[in-house]
Amino acid sequence: MYRIMIVDDEPLILAGIASLLNWEEYQCRIVGKASNGQQALALLDTLRPDIVITDIKMPAMDGITFMKTAMKNGCAASFILLTNLEEFSLAKEALHLGAIDYLVKLELSEDSLIQALECAIERCNMNYCMTYLAEESLTVDERILNYFRRVLIYDTDVEAEDELSGLIRERYPRPALMLINFNYGFEGFSEAFTRADQKKVMGFAEDIINGMVKGFFDNSCVLRREQSGFVLVLSTEGTDDFKKKAGVMSVKFRQVMKDYFEVPISIAVSLPGNGVDEIQDLLYQAMSAMNLTFYDNSGGAVFYSAMCEDNISHSSNFNINFLKKDVTESIRQNDCEAFKTIMNQMIQLFSECRPSRQQAVNACNNLYYFITSLIENWGEQDFPYAVDIVGQLNRMANLSTVLTWLEGFRDQVVRVLEDHQEARRDKLVELALEYVKEHYQEKITLSQAAAALNVSQGHLSSTFKKQMGKNFSDYVTEMKIEKAKELIESYQYMMYEISDMLGFDTQYYFSSVFKKITGYTPKEYENLVVKKSLM
Repeated sequence: MYRIMIVDDEPLILAGIASLLNWEEYQCRIVGKASNGQQALALLDTLRPDIVITDIKMPAMDGITFMKTAMKNGCAASFILLTNLEEFSLAKEALHLGAIDYLVKLELSEDSLIQALECAIERCNMNYCMTYLAEESLTVDERILNYFRRVLIYDTDVEAEDELSGLIRERYPRPALMLINFNYGFEGFSEAFTRADQKKVMGFAEDIINGMVKGFFDNSCVLRREQSGFVLVLSTEGTDDFKKKAGVMSVKFRQVMKDYFEVPISIAVSLPGNGVDEIQDLLYQAMSAMNLTFYDNSGGAVFYSAMCEDNISHSSNFNINFLKKDVTESIRQNDCEAFKTIMNQMIQLFSECRPSRQQAVNACNNLYYFITSLIENWGEQDFPYAVDIVGQLNRMANLSTVLTWLEGFRDQVVRVLEDHQEARRDKLVELALEYVKEHYQEKITLSQAAAALNVSQGHLSSTFKKQMGKNFSDYVTEMKIEKAKELIESYQYMMYEISDMLGFDTQYYFSSVFKKITGYTPKEYENLVVKKSLM
């Protein structure tokens, strides 16, 4: 059983997470809870958790400090972070420190918790194998693979024993790193494609990559990076043109993965280094180059260059918050054209400023929740909210897909604005009709009705005509004549009395309007009604 500790200063969150799953189904057991990092730290030695689920912001000791201190003290637990929407920078720091995942509290669901838990369990199993599997029982290749796994995947400061260190230096005198990311874009996979299916794909892919890389490089290691891809350690010694060879291999990788699994991949490659002591620098280079695949993933691979550093500084000040005021105003005024113009400005900013993947994801996520919070206030709208918006955005392979998402989101909101605009028109006309019904005995004018409904005369006039197909004054006149016909048919009133009752200035005016609409004078209409009643 995997031992679980939950840390959060909100009692409802503690209780909610504890009751969200049947933990035993996943071979897990909750062994303890704490309300802040300080309390949790004091319980670590006693509880010895395998997995810690902790809030980022807490009193006494926050989640980041707790995680750092626990790891410094030798705790090997896998950490899952809980965060609020505004804490993404802290969540990013936690992932850099080795956290498995971060879960947004407002979006926490059984599925999202299960996915994070499965990753944590997988990490626990790897840690167990690395800790307890005797090195003596492993082959040299397996021992080298374990060394690179510790250094590159788990970011641990480990030194190989002298004999193994000598072998690594001999086989990898000039190492280079290649990162391969599988782009499981949300638009390309049905709900039937589960996390278990993804794990199978990665297992098959690992076997294929292992076989293919041997045809290009004499010495190599293929390491799994969670569920997203692989890191390859390549020995460039004796290779005449490393960049050309790695480029050809990358093209073959991309083609095979597309053919076999229908999954596009991104590939980034570091420069060759001068020994394994530079392995962390090479990882930084490869990750920097991977950022560039976010902007262009049409070729075989992106190789590290000065452009990677330029891109980091170029995108550091990316910000779209200054447009939020205009967005708010356009939505409050139900101005579709203004909203489209502002969104197009945002899309242009994304395109020109080239934000990093994380900046783009954070910006889109914040924009989504900002806009949908404004729309939610309308109440009657049935907006198609995305439950897994963060995961959806994180699965976007490149800036092009982000721009497509922004365009789709823009059009989706515009449709909601148009529907809301139509609903407001319907409501306004409904109120106008009710006003006429209640005041038909008076002399009704457009200005009086507009004032009563608290709208401009022009807006009421255009909206009424668009909805009803006739002018407001014509409708009022027709309504009065219909009432006049009812009164005539009752045989209770003289014509001048009916004229007065319906607010006409004179009986003559009443008679002329009546004839214009019905084709008869009031007296002729009365005679016609009498004749019909005698037949």
